[in-house]
Amino acid sequence: MGEEVTYRVGIPVLGLRGENFGRLEKVLFSESRHHVTGLVVRSLDSLHIVSLEKVTSVSGTEIRTRLTAQELHQSPAFDPTQYEEVPPWFFPPGHHIELGALVTIKPLDVRELGESEALSRRTFMGKSVALLATAIGVSLLVPIGGYIMAAATTPVTDNWRDLGVKLQDLPLDEPVQKPFRAVSVSGWMRVPEERSVWLIRHSGVSDIWSESEDEKLNLDSPLEKSHSDPRLTVLSPVCPHLGCEPQWHKGQKLFICPCHHSIYQLNGKRIGGPAPRPMDQLPVRIAPDGSISVIYEQFAIGIAAKVRLA
Repeated sequence: MGEEVTYRVGIPVLGLRGENFGRLEKVLFSESRHHVTGLVVRSLDSLHIVSLEKVTSVSGTEIRTRLTAQELHQSPAFDPTQYEEVPPWFFPPGHHIELGALVTIKPLDVRELGESEALSRRTFMGKSVALLATAIGVSLLVPIGGYIMAAATTPVTDNWRDLGVKLQDLPLDEPVQKPFRAVSVSGWMRVPEERSVWLIRHSGVSDIWSESEDEKLNLDSPLEKSHSDPRLTVLSPVCPHLGCEPQWHKGQKLFICPCHHSIYQLNGKRIGGPAPRPMDQLPVRIAPDGSISVIYEQFAIGIAAKVRLA
């Protein structure tokens, strides 16, 4: 590829015969040699590294390779613990990256310049960052301290939100994402926010999906237990792993997180991926006329316990 190219995370990656292998996840870049070395492709089951030599074309809508499906699955697996992120401005001439895409380099690449030089540069950068952070911290100590104290003493309030939708208008056992406007309160600050929840209507207690995985594992708080309804499950859109947003895939009847591939069933049960717990169930009230109200809760991510933050 001699022309200038722009990589866009999420676009389809195609094989030799035009078959869809998956989507572009990351771009691999060697700092010492200053060029793109490969692409990370997310298939349904794993992440694979595709050498740039196997790529025939890159456009705004797709990436084409000369690989067969068997060759893709024989290619090296991508281990994110062996890589680190670098800013887009590391990119070499002739290659660009769409805003929000992730570029990675191997930590070992920088050592090709020499262990002592690499250590010296990292030490210098570390000390410089520490000195700058100390100066900034001292200058902001008073206002930030006041803000933290105010936020810490602000009680968590349970604000019910009418979603403007009725139970009878929802399809059975088919998640519907419902956006709504909310207000985030921290200390003295009140910030309007756009939020959303997943609504799953059931036929009743006999429906196998009517009991969320949170209930089965006894993760729910008394608030969530006292405000649940076998006719409706309300799930947080936030992945308990690292805070991404799982999406509903109708054909597979699964919630799949596009970031790290955690997979959940209709009742929020995790059946794959790195998430430490199921999707979080939220409190719900259903009025006699079918109007739905929820409390939007936020929980700590990356842990097995369901710890409410706000």
